[in-house]
Amino acid sequence: MLSSFGGLVVSDRSRGVLGRASRGVLAEIDNKLSALEGELSTYAGLLAERDRLRAARAALTGEGPAPQISQDDVAAYLAAHPGSRAGAIAKALNVPLARVSSHLYRGKRTRFVSRDDGWHLREQPKQPAKGKKS
Repeated sequence: MLSSFGGLVVSDRSRGVLGRASRGVLAEIDNKLSALEGELSTYAGLLAERDRLRAARAALTGEGPAPQISQDDVAAYLAAHPGSRAGAIAKALNVPLARVSSHLYRGKRTRFVSRDDGWHLREQPKQPAKGKKS
């Protein structure tokens, strides 16, 4: 059976029949959603202004997003400074600690090893020399 509510056709099977009370609740919800959308639209301008001011401040102070680093950067640092802690690596590379830690832990089983004195490069298996049989 099909029902019509305010120009909409609704199948009783797919949607259930809206009673008079349900239609009233639905109208109230729609009104509140409309009012909230109106209030939230004023914040879009404020958020854009905040972002603009933050960008201007960063340009004036030289601040900006932290540089990107790779596991290779962390490995190069550890090659020169074995036994370093994540905090020292982050400070030396001028990046957040979380960025260094994520590289160390992602490479923990393959590239890096944590010991009591700090982080080290994991020893790689030696490759046989070319042309020589082992």
